[in-house]
Amino acid sequence: MEVAEAVVIAIVIALIIAFVLTSGLRAELKSVQTATQANIYIKEGSFKLSNEQDIYVCKKVDRTAKPKPQQQQVQR
Repeated sequence: MEVAEAVVIAIVIALIIAFVLTSGLRAELKSVQTATQANIYIKEGSFKLSNEQDIYVCKKVDRTAKPKPQQQQVQR
């Protein structure tokens, strides 16, 4: 039972160390707030958009026809 007790004690110590480290990292993230727009990350006057055009390097479109549902005939 000495080996089993040593393993349990080691696991408990590892969990305590992990908890202390992760709680410290979480405390650093409390200043972060959610933003709905990216304009808070740009310094005023540092970004000038000269061309508003999307250019796609690769474009591949695969088209597959949807199977039409089969109509069941109702006999009267």
